[in-house]
Amino acid sequence: MSAGTLIRAARRSRKLTQQALGKRAQLSQSHVSLIERGRQNPSFDAVERALRATGHRLVSVPTVRDDAAAIAADIRFAVADGREGVALRRFIQLNDNLSAEHGAARFALTISPPESTGSRQWDAALAALVAHHLIAEELPVPDWATNPDRTLRRPWTVGEGPYTLTPSPDRVPPEFARRRVLVDADTLISA
Repeated sequence: MSAGTLIRAARRSRKLTQQALGKRAQLSQSHVSLIERGRQNPSFDAVERALRATGHRLVSVPTVRDDAAAIAADIRFAVADGREGVALRRFIQLNDNLSAEHGAARFALTISPPESTGSRQWDAALAALVAHHLIAEELPVPDWATNPDRTLRRPWTVGEGPYTLTPSPDRVPPEFARRRVLVDADTLISA
């Protein structure tokens, strides 16, 4: 994830304008804009000040294979192309990544909200997955994952298709059930 993407996500998570963030971080609004658009490579100090001004902090974590933001983008492209199977595989990959990493890395994966996949169902599924893993580790769940916009009005089965079976309610993990995203608990067990 680029510094610009990280700063933009942190700023948006606190509902700050670029000008408000700049004032808090002692950076000009134009400097914040250039960083967020990838037009300027910021110093470590500028990134750290911008994140601190949003209440976040920069931490070093073990190498992570994929993160929620990258996988959300992959799911967005797959859904747009009508390739639900690819979207499901990337969702399972994120689950496996979250299962394989340790607590701090899991938290780092979810600090900033991923951009929308373009699908309310997949956005809700990603929020449920992140919350599911963080709660299991007794780590805080970020605001974006608990946002009511990431809860469906009607139940949806992950990977829904002609061969998909809807899991019984007692087999759906609580964070998924809360968001009306139906997935069998066994699907989330990493091999």
